[in-house]
Amino acid sequence: MESLGIDFKLLIAQITNFVLFFFIFKKFIAKPFSKFLISEKKKEEEKEKILTNLKEKEENFIKEKEKELKKIKEEQQKTIKQLKEEIKQTREKMIIEAKKEAQIIIEKGKKQVAQYEEKINKQIEERVKDFSLRIIADVLSKVMTPELQKEVNQQMIRSLDKLKNEFKKNVN
Repeated sequence: MESLGIDFKLLIAQITNFVLFFFIFKKFIAKPFSKFLISEKKKEEEKEKILTNLKEKEENFIKEKEKELKKIKEEQQKTIKQLKEEIKQTREKMIIEAKKEAQIIIEKGKKQVAQYEEKINKQIEERVKDFSLRIIADVLSKVMTPELQKEVNQQMIRSLDKLKNEFKKNVN
């Protein structure tokens, strides 16, 4: 092999150097480097898991937040409906009370009008009687003679006496 230009001693030395280099490289460089790569890969996987977990938690949080907002809106709607119903009932009660009060006022007004009419009718009746008596007295004084007047007055006195006696009997 020497004719080919290969030196066995040099070849063995190079093979030995290569094997030594390989074992040293494998033990001191490749193993720690592979451990480092594996640990970095694990760290990346953990980061991905944490990020995924955080995203899921964030999505769950957003969903729960939306559910809570929906619940709050529904409660608000229910409260608003209840308030509207209460306002409606209160308004109806107020209307009923106002109608009752109006009816009472109308009844009082009717009574006052009736009393006023009665009072006016009595006044008119008294005036008519007074006026009628004046007319009758005036006409009779012109038509009747003094003797006839005396006779009419006496009959009236007798009639009044009879009415007076009847009244006393009814009272006793």
